[in-house]
Amino acid sequence: MQQSVSATMRTSLRLTLAIVAFDVARGSTDVDNDEWVSFPSAHGAVLIHRDCIHRLNDNFHVEGSKDGGDFLSYGQDRSYLSPCPHAPHWPNSSSNEAALQAKDARYYSDWAAYAQTTGDLGYMSSDWVVPAAPKSTGPIPGMSSVYFFNGLEDGNGVHGKSTYILQPVLSYGKSGCIIDPLNFFQWHLISFSVSGAGRAYCGKRISVKEGESVRGIMRLENDGHTWTTLSVRLSNNETSAASSDLKGKQPNSAYVALESMINYSCKAFPASGSLTFTANVLRDRSGNSISPSWTKMLRHTECNEKVQVSSDGTITISWNSGKSYPIQV
Repeated sequence: MQQSVSATMRTSLRLTLAIVAFDVARGSTDVDNDEWVSFPSAHGAVLIHRDCIHRLNDNFHVEGSKDGGDFLSYGQDRSYLSPCPHAPHWPNSSSNEAALQAKDARYYSDWAAYAQTTGDLGYMSSDWVVPAAPKSTGPIPGMSSVYFFNGLEDGNGVHGKSTYILQPVLSYGKSGCIIDPLNFFQWHLISFSVSGAGRAYCGKRISVKEGESVRGIMRLENDGHTWTTLSVRLSNNETSAASSDLKGKQPNSAYVALESMINYSCKAFPASGSLTFTANVLRDRSGNSISPSWTKMLRHTECNEKVQVSSDGTITISWNSGKSYPIQV
């Protein structure tokens, strides 16, 4: 047992040192390093300063304050958090995308393919199956990551215009919520949020395996302004829950999405080649069923990304993980 633990520790140390060395060699603060960490968001990938990331690994509630800060309720504790002194930023925003690509045109961090619809939303639920793991997680193992989620936001379907997103997220690889290298190479299901105060909150982390079914739920509570986000492992109903008081900022856009961060290769996508969101249920604030009109959106096609909306309401996002883009690692 001691030999096994030591080997694991050595592997973890090698991965950590390799990642740090790669960041130093790049000389860039625009991608994950010790100070700034990527989170999937409605803008693509948002970079949050390490001092404003709260890894709670349990259910939590966030409520905005009048001065722009947050009240965080976690267990029996309720605390006030001032607005993050380090403003979040988006490396793929129109203002600096050219500069980012000039630094290193081989990678991107962004939503790759998704379907969206708009309306007066009060509930969303989707099911999907954990796909096969990616064949690569970057030039240095653990650098790249991939996310699948359904979500609600207030951007009215305009990419990058929302102020928040509610997300139950299935992820593989390094993320703002998963920083231990020993957890990079497996699938996790987690509910989290990035607030208007520029702070990121990570809820309970659930380990899931290929072939398992999961469910993402976002629902408006009876008070009319609190939203609960649930990430559910259906085999045993284990749940990661987060709630947010949106203070009247009503969500009006719904998504199912594939996102990748620090993507250097089509191999960073799951080897299975596709994922289908099923049992997609939408209701309005009065509880009435919504028949969505889904719009297919492709922000990246380097790996033959496609979105297919079927007559039964299922949505399949596919890709070619064997295609060369632009390097294979």
